Amino acid sequence: MRKLCLDLGTKTCGFAISDNLNIIATGLENYFFQEKKFSEVIKKVKWYLNESQYKNEIDTIVLGYPLRMDLSKSERTLMVENFKLILAKEINLPIIFQDERQTTINAENILQSAGYSKTKRKTKKDSLAAQLILEDYLASTYNKG
Repeated sequence: MRKLCLDLGTKTCGFAISDNLNIIATGLENYFFQEKKFSEVIKKVKWYLNESQYKNEIDTIVLGYPLRMDLSKSERTLMVENFKLILAKEINLPIIFQDERQTTINAENILQSAGYSKTKRKTKKDSLAAQLILEDYLASTYNKG
């Protein structure tokens, strides 16, 4: 079964998905929504679960968890925690937090190194960040098994 990963922001959400063996993570899209209108993100998650080519293949949601470098919580951390509570009422799958510190910066650096323009980086960085978050999650679960 696959894992669907979200890198949630206030206006964008990066999506990534694993392969069926949970070895490879692939970025799917940068989803843009009206600021803090998380019902749109939940609708998109439900689309992936029920209507996309991955329907009936996803068994876990991995949600990027934005802690500060000193592991303290920020306003964004609380936003993501609240989103998880709302999402949990809408879907019947485990929702796992995964540390996302530095992933957006790393994604930005990867895209810049690859020669993407600032405009193009903006449209790709969140899905790449979600991919990096999911790669970290898959590596951590692989090492446990």
